[in-house]
Amino acid sequence: MQVLTLLIYLIGTFLIAGIPFGFLYVKLFHKRDVRTVGSGNIGATNVLRTAGFGVAILTALSDILKSLIPVILSRKIFSHSVAPYLVWLTAVLGHCFSPYLKFKGGKGVATFFGGLLALQPFTALITFTIWILIIAIWRYVSLGSMVASTLPAVISIIKGEKYEFVVIPAIISIIILYRHKDNIKRLLSKTEHKLKIKG
Repeated sequence: MQVLTLLIYLIGTFLIAGIPFGFLYVKLFHKRDVRTVGSGNIGATNVLRTAGFGVAILTALSDILKSLIPVILSRKIFSHSVAPYLVWLTAVLGHCFSPYLKFKGGKGVATFFGGLLALQPFTALITFTIWILIIAIWRYVSLGSMVASTLPAVISIIKGEKYEFVVIPAIISIIILYRHKDNIKRLLSKTEHKLKIKG
């Protein structure tokens, strides 16, 4: 019975996480399609370039919550310890492959962080700190995001966690790296956009 409940919950999580908040906010506040500007991505970084700091923060918070809330609730609903990790993975998949945008979406970083915050707050703090440091030093958001996405799996290996607590974070990291494939090409060719902070 709980397996069926979990399946329904995962489908619901996928549909909720698939809501393209960045796309919707830019449309609402600036009457533009964020996919036609900058990198064409619907995430907070491209929203920052397109619609400014306020809308970017709103986008980031919304993308964090789309995994944070489902994961927290799943810990109360399901007895199996792996269930919240499956919810986390499903939320990232929903964001990256949105059913509302023909299965195209964002790069999953904020949604990845939301689930991590719910599951492993201390690891989330380390991950966020490393992300900030890399961006501060090199000004590449993509580089910080890719490195940060690998940390939960690495930390789980170091801690000697059960394989499922390593495999699921590793799968999420692979998804995020795949979604950054164009950024990787630009980083290698030294044409990647650096974060510009004004004021």
